[in-house]
Amino acid sequence: MMERHNIYRDGKVHVLANECKTCIFRPAVRPVDGARVAEMVRETMDAPGATVVCHSTLYRDEPEEHAICRGWFDRLAGRDPILRLAVATDSIEYQEEPT
Repeated sequence: MMERHNIYRDGKVHVLANECKTCIFRPAVRPVDGARVAEMVRETMDAPGATVVCHSTLYRDEPEEHAICRGWFDRLAGRDPILRLAVATDSIEYQEEPT
């Protein structure tokens, strides 16, 4: 079963404004190996609206801080009809990385 996160709220899709310092799409600093990143990408390609939640927001006590990984968004959001619609309707909220 796919875990749900609070990235769709307040009528907006929340996306990190910039790649976090340890983004999984930055090979030199990512906290997981490349095979796991590839697996995560494959998992998101199977279902419209499926994304990778940024790990810097994922384990926060406040679910309203959850946001889509900016590295994933920049590379893959254009393939998803739901996210293309969100971009076209100005329904994306870019948020800063939590401190």
